[in-house]
Amino acid sequence: MNHIMIDLEMNKIDKQYHEDKKLSSELIEIGAVKMDDKFDVTDQYQTYVSPSFGKMNSRIIKLTGITDDKLEGAPCFFEALDDFSKWIGTEKTTFYSWSMSDIHQFQVEADFKGYKGKIIGRMAANWIDFQLEYSKLLRIEKKIKLKQAVQAADYKFTGAEHTALSDAVNTAEILRLSKDPEKFERVMKPVLDLFSPARKGNTLLEMCPEFFADTLGIPPVTQNEHDG
Repeated sequence: MNHIMIDLEMNKIDKQYHEDKKLSSELIEIGAVKMDDKFDVTDQYQTYVSPSFGKMNSRIIKLTGITDDKLEGAPCFFEALDDFSKWIGTEKTTFYSWSMSDIHQFQVEADFKGYKGKIIGRMAANWIDFQLEYSKLLRIEKKIKLKQAVQAADYKFTGAEHTALSDAVNTAEILRLSKDPEKFERVMKPVLDLFSPARKGNTLLEMCPEFFADTLGIPPVTQNEHDG
């Protein structure tokens, strides 16, 4: 049994239409970390993907550092997905990402471009939104950003943010931590205490929301959000 953490980078494009289908962003990078059944890392994967519609958006260049030059000669969507599928292999696998936006991008773009590879359906059927799972572990309903999750776990973010492989590597570390309940409780105790009622049913985060939002980057949580 394998576990694969996936992160994608996408480029915003002028909306493209084909029959009843619409595409507003294109895949430009895939990053992934493969782990075994004990969540030990066994391999990593990274590829740029050549877009079909237009040049790189200036805001996305600033965010990701991915320029048109970096995408020159990169495989197209079809080639990249076939190669990624080979890397994934045939072993039973659970797929993860920070939110559901990545599998949604795979599905929408594959449908729009007519990609028929079975890997899309296989991923969708075995995909877990780890951002949601992480919020549940913290006993909150509000979703937090990946960088906040890394900071909360007392990790130093490895690599550059918004690069697919770095984001996948860092998210995989949080996933691995979450699979060791004893260590998770120990490492995350300061954060878990923030969300646990301290007195009169209020959490420390609720009593001092601005302080923790400023110092930890954790968004304020309302009582209703905590009770979920």
